[in-house]
Amino acid sequence: MNEKPLFSLIIPVYNSQKTIKRTLLSVLKQTFSNYEVIVVNDGSNDTTPKILEEFSAYSQVTVIHQVNGGVSAARNSGMQQARGEYVLFLDADDWVDDNFLMIFKQNLDAWPAETVDLMVGNLNDNRVGKVSQAGFFSNEDIPYVLGELEMSDNIGYLHNKCYRRQIIEELNLRFLEGISMSEDLLFNLKFFSCINNFLVTPGAAYHYEDVEASLSKRKVQYSELKVRKQFLTALYDAIISKYHSSDLDYFLKGISKRVLALDMQIVTAMYHSSFSPADIAQEINEIKRGKYSKGIFILLNKNEKLKYMIMNLNTLTAYYFLYALYRMRAF
Repeated sequence: MNEKPLFSLIIPVYNSQKTIKRTLLSVLKQTFSNYEVIVVNDGSNDTTPKILEEFSAYSQVTVIHQVNGGVSAARNSGMQQARGEYVLFLDADDWVDDNFLMIFKQNLDAWPAETVDLMVGNLNDNRVGKVSQAGFFSNEDIPYVLGELEMSDNIGYLHNKCYRRQIIEELNLRFLEGISMSEDLLFNLKFFSCINNFLVTPGAAYHYEDVEASLSKRKVQYSELKVRKQFLTALYDAIISKYHSSDLDYFLKGISKRVLALDMQIVTAMYHSSFSPADIAQEINEIKRGKYSKGIFILLNKNEKLKYMIMNLNTLTAYYFLYALYRMRAF
């Protein structure tokens, strides 16, 4: 395929023999034809490589084989090979409707005078809120829509977004390879902190399969959670600094709830480890002083309010209450 594609679709794959064929067939049925597909085989040891070999016969498909390095490393490899004006990310267990790319193309055509930095759609997934605001947003309009994306839990997903590749290259933006959670969210927040506009498209043509839902319940190391919080709050700070507007109030509500949930994970992870009561008390004190903890109480549900009140007790009392909640599996 010699023509420069409008879209580059990047699909990281690891041991996906049961689903990758469905994913690729859905991509190859697109009604819009000017696109490329970059599949990165991240060291699969099942029949995935054989399936990919069959699909490599299609002119739109490029297959890259690499030693297993994780999903972030695979996506980064795909971005290095991408030639399209816009980049999209798919997972190997998801699929798309045949008008998936056409929706983005039609929305680009509706704004011919604009160089669109990002397009955001919806997911066909009832577990994720829908973005009701549709249209072109720039400058002072961006903060409010960011708030809706955050509160609807859409801001962290890659799969309903279409990124202008020039911005990715100018920023040398890559997925962090040292963490195993929230790499998508961190990538998106960095991108949002540097764009001037984006389009929100109506409808939903991406089907998201949360086959790794059990991973959200796995024990995560304290150090990994602390690194995640460090990056997360730094990127939130960058967005707040960029827009510096009272319109960010809605966005800040979503931030506060997300940071509080992470703080709860951090404290719980300490119980799983060999931290002393004094160490945990110190951590709780730091959480209580955090700038994203202010004004959070009214946003919480009943269970979250209980946890938050306990966090604000005397730190040693909080330690024993939180430990009791953990033992009862309230976390």
